[in-house]
Amino acid sequence: MKRPHRLVVPAALSLLVALSAAQAVSVSIATVSPLTGDQSPTGIDLRRGVELAVNARMAELKTAGIDLTLVPFDDQASATRGEQIAKTILATKSILGVVGANNSSVTNVLGEAFASEKLAFISPNSTNDALSTHNWSNFNRVVSPNAAQVVAAANYIAETLHSTSVYVVSDNTAYGNGLTRGLIEGLKAAKIPVAGYVGVSTPAQIANVIKKIKASGTPLVYFGGTDDVGGQFVRDLRAAGVTAQFMGGDGLDSPSFIQRAGKGTVGVLYTSVSGPVNTFSNYLDFTGKFRAAYKTEPSGVAVYAYDAANVMISALKSSITGTTLPSRAVVSAAVRKIDLPACFASDKTDCLTITGALAFTSSGERVRSRLLIMKYDEMYQAKMIKIQTVNAADLK
Repeated sequence: MKRPHRLVVPAALSLLVALSAAQAVSVSIATVSPLTGDQSPTGIDLRRGVELAVNARMAELKTAGIDLTLVPFDDQASATRGEQIAKTILATKSILGVVGANNSSVTNVLGEAFASEKLAFISPNSTNDALSTHNWSNFNRVVSPNAAQVVAAANYIAETLHSTSVYVVSDNTAYGNGLTRGLIEGLKAAKIPVAGYVGVSTPAQIANVIKKIKASGTPLVYFGGTDDVGGQFVRDLRAAGVTAQFMGGDGLDSPSFIQRAGKGTVGVLYTSVSGPVNTFSNYLDFTGKFRAAYKTEPSGVAVYAYDAANVMISALKSSITGTTLPSRAVVSAAVRKIDLPACFASDKTDCLTITGALAFTSSGERVRSRLLIMKYDEMYQAKMIKIQTVNAADLK
């Protein structure tokens, strides 16, 4: 009986493979997001977006002598847990970059903790304006800040709605106050009168301001706040017979807003920093890969997390030379220098961005970001009605 030939690997080749593996630089990227609890769907999508990017570039990195590992952390949307996680990450010297967090409060905690070591971190979903005011040279974000929502909203009100006046209402949260105060500045610049400005957070306060809005006859109400107060507000507004256009920030982009607002949902406008996945140029390619990997549809957070991870991976690749582990400060500097072009997956095999051209200002904001104006239709479905580009230079 004739025996099959066996593949004999020369000893020199075996040694070369062994040496190559031994010389690989082992580094890690961490994600920080809520993986359990009420906000876990968003947090899991953040992790999955990063994971997809890491897996897509694994072969490229191995060829470059880089052995990359992804280390996910569950912050449970808690700033307190964020503090504990930050200590663990800082103590793990192989972690040279972090993508996260989801919540601005957790991102703020990470920023304070990572600043001294200049550990690079990129947020794909934290929008609080103050995050880029601390002079953290290691902080960047790929998503638009709240100030960009204000610019987009003010421009839309002036250029498309041509409103003669706006009644501005906040839910008394830091988020709501930030949006409404910024909007008032934008309206002032556009010479659009503010019919009133008030904060509401209780049913009695809502009822009181509805009377004032009705008496003012204003054609537009702008609400800065979250879905709980916003949903009740617009529901009661419509029940009182007020037909003024209702507009708000991305806090209204929520199934629970629809649940609370009921029929009042129809016609509501809001700005969105992410929007539906199908509004991105490379969404088909990305969605296909995401669906194949996770058997579900991706959210906008997954898209931004994917781009954030590609920025981090590119920075790591440019920072690692030979077998020496670069300092965290070197990686941070490399992230800040990243300049990825807008591209189409069908045209370029090295297309790394889904959300468009990506570069950062000296404060870590995206140089150019896009905002969507969304509108709920009669079927309670959010439809994109306008894409607006905002330059970081225009933000205050």
